Amino acid sequence: MPKFNALQRQVILNIVADLTIKRIPDALIMQHIQNKTGKTISKMTLWNIRQRIKRESYNWYKTMREGEYEYIHEYKERINEIMDLQRQHHEIIIKNQNNPALIQTSLAELHKLSITLSNLYDIAPAIGTSVKNDNTIPLPQKDIIV
Repeated sequence: MPKFNALQRQVILNIVADLTIKRIPDALIMQHIQNKTGKTISKMTLWNIRQRIKRESYNWYKTMREGEYEYIHEYKERINEIMDLQRQHHEIIIKNQNNPALIQTSLAELHKLSITLSNLYDIAPAIGTSVKNDNTIPLPQKDIIV
């Protein structure tokens, strides 16, 4: 069996995850991997990759579920990422006033980002009451001065 470099391993991991979710048969997954990397894998290797994906997913989920504020931090990072992308599109629009096609593309992307951000803010209040071991996660309390 050929050795894979780090980039090829990541490509294979993504292919297996994506095509398994889509319920693509193993033979077609292995063929797709061969087309992308030029190397073949066995059914046992495919099974091992799936097990690794399950194990990593479970560990990530467990960390997010058990950590009181790690999930909230990740959620906030996604919001910050979208806001940063919005800033970048605004800069593209400002810098390219003579390119209507580029402005239109950036405006369309801004619209999509705004919808995504709005959806994230809509469900944000539910995060404070996420379930943790059958209990609710309390929101941080502000200091009360009497």
